[in-house]
Amino acid sequence: MSARKITYTILLLLAVLALVPAGIIHSAGNKELKIVFLNVGQGDAILIEQGEKQILIDGGPDGQVELEELGKYIPFWDRNIEAVIATHPDADHITGLIDVMKNYTVDKVIYTGVSSSSQTYASFENTIKNKNIAELEGKVGMKIKLDGGEMDILYPDGTEDKNNPKDTNLTSVVARLTFGRNSFLFTGDLPTDGEAALLASGQNISAQILKVAHHGSKYATSEAFLAAVKPEEAVVSVGAKNRYGHPAPEVMERLAADKMKIYRTDQQGDIVYDCPSPGQACQAETEM
Repeated sequence: MSARKITYTILLLLAVLALVPAGIIHSAGNKELKIVFLNVGQGDAILIEQGEKQILIDGGPDGQVELEELGKYIPFWDRNIEAVIATHPDADHITGLIDVMKNYTVDKVIYTGVSSSSQTYASFENTIKNKNIAELEGKVGMKIKLDGGEMDILYPDGTEDKNNPKDTNLTSVVARLTFGRNSFLFTGDLPTDGEAALLASGQNISAQILKVAHHGSKYATSEAFLAAVKPEEAVVSVGAKNRYGHPAPEVMERLAADKMKIYRTDQQGDIVYDCPSPGQACQAETEM
């Protein structure tokens, strides 16, 4: 290599190194909120990012896919995720979280503690213990503070049989995020029985943007639930040509009947909501 090329290479490296601190400072001071419904196939994964802080709800069914998706939004120098929420122990929600915990420093894991007999869940629990990650029970009353907003856990109530659940979907963590005038409802795989319990609790579940439960399964997203949420937009996290037939035609018809805008990860890739400030409306952008 010539002396001139060596000089140019050194200058380029110095320029890159100079940009890294500037990027860190910018991230730390950035109060804009970003909510990304990641396209992880037939599963759920939602990244909530504000500056250098992140909350990850579920991790999809494939660890490599999850890491690639996160790499698109989390700067390479930021290897810390403040909180991971596992809505329930099904593989299409927690498999990717295992790789996330192995590749990032995770401050805490929030989950109900409802167990599963699967090898995937055993690996999930072992990784938490091996990495000495703090464990918190996700149940009604928990709050996660954001700059200009907060996330409230609305369900479950903590009385579930954690060792012998009849339906792990029924224990899904449901969270409502508010950021000024904006609101999101994240529902995991909550079925209609869980929706009924949530409605009976009398809590405020209204939200402008609804993450449709259980990938659009016909066993969720009832008319009564939609009437209470009153969403203006809905996001379906679902895999292309999946074997379950998700999303169910009747669910899509209910969403369409309420004249809301519908986004689907199988058709549009990542769904990214940019929320510049609490006083401004969040705007959605898609990959496709």
